[in-house]
Amino acid sequence: MAFNKDSTMILDRWLETFAITAIAVTGGFLLNSSDPLFVHARFPWVWFGPLLIALRYGIAPGLVSTGGICLALLVMPRFGLPIGEFPTNYVLGGLLMVLITGQFSDIWSKRLRHANQLSNHTSERFEQLSRAYFMVRLSHDRLEQNLISRPVTLRDAMINLRNLLAKHDGRMDSETSAALLSILMHYCSLESAAIYPANDDGELLDVPIAKCGKGAPLNRDDLLLRSAIESGYSAYQAINRHIVEGRPSAPSALSSAVWSVDVSRDESKEQTSYLVVAPMRTSSGKLLGLLLVTEMPFLNLHRETLQIMGVLLAYSSDQAESVERARDILGLFPDCPPNFAAELIKTVRLKRDLHVSSALVMVQVMADSRLDEICKTMERQQRGLDHSWLRTTDWGAQFVTLMPFSGPASIEGYKSRIHEILQRQVGRSTGQEGITMHSTSVTTDDPLVQLVALLEEKQ
Repeated sequence: MAFNKDSTMILDRWLETFAITAIAVTGGFLLNSSDPLFVHARFPWVWFGPLLIALRYGIAPGLVSTGGICLALLVMPRFGLPIGEFPTNYVLGGLLMVLITGQFSDIWSKRLRHANQLSNHTSERFEQLSRAYFMVRLSHDRLEQNLISRPVTLRDAMINLRNLLAKHDGRMDSETSAALLSILMHYCSLESAAIYPANDDGELLDVPIAKCGKGAPLNRDDLLLRSAIESGYSAYQAINRHIVEGRPSAPSALSSAVWSVDVSRDESKEQTSYLVVAPMRTSSGKLLGLLLVTEMPFLNLHRETLQIMGVLLAYSSDQAESVERARDILGLFPDCPPNFAAELIKTVRLKRDLHVSSALVMVQVMADSRLDEICKTMERQQRGLDHSWLRTTDWGAQFVTLMPFSGPASIEGYKSRIHEILQRQVGRSTGQEGITMHSTSVTTDDPLVQLVALLEEKQ
């Protein structure tokens, strides 16, 4: 899909290049038939065509358009439009103008792509942190009742799901989807529901990949389902009514934060058979599937349940996408967090495409009685954009930190901060007493090779 989109954009660019050049030359013939290219005019108006192309698309299309003007100069005498001696200054002046404009366009286009990449990366990371924060808050709020009434906590269930996704290379197949649906049944009290997968183009498949109870048949013309797909929201599409004795009534417990659709009118075309339609969408916007719920307890259809459902689906989708991206790294290091591996791959791409610097810093701690305390101290020092990985070894531990958008100055600042924190809170410093630190800037090489090289460094 991305390939087709890029091909279409490239084709449109060259079609516009030839079209604008042809329009400029044709307009000259219509406005000034004796001198259509304005060679002898006070101002060479025809050069606005190549100028606009260079400003919009850069140097290469601008040069092609300039070639079109030169070709017209060579062909004109054959149609009875003599231009006299070839206008060298006219062509050189236009060529220099196009080159300068194209260079300006290329520089600012690159800067805009750079800014967009940084903005997208920051937005994705913020979305992931928001979901992780909600998971932690929810886990703490319900810890007491979970320990009393439920043998498995939400954290344990999601860890098991993450490990299962790693074994299946990040694919949302029947086994992983069944595990996710089991968690949703446990924490959201679903009675009848189904998960329908989506293909790479974001189109839903007809067969459910997992279901519980009576399931939920896929009706593509359903009002609620269409609203969920067309809105583009990663929040959940919740119905704002519940059937009571065959009549629709609106429960007041539904959250205004959940996108809802009014289906309480009598028109049959606006009726829906679903209580909840929840997209499984990643932080990057990719649709992995759709959860359809047809039956659940009325008292559970409220703000908190819908939020829990949303976060669980979003978290699972992010984990699946991360595992799929970082398949090679997770194959060699199964204990590596999928998000860490996926972000490492993303920073390598940023370095290759936009020359954005990132860094990897590793702190090695030899095994002793204060190993856990030292590791927890370092975990508390992570920035919001950073990703960390605590790797346990036979001789101790390696605490690896991935720092996006960080150059040599940021590396030195991080080292200094860790040194001071350890000295103040633990009474130890790096470079002695079994604590060593290594760092490297992320390059354009294979991310797995870079990670292995860092982990193998020892003093």
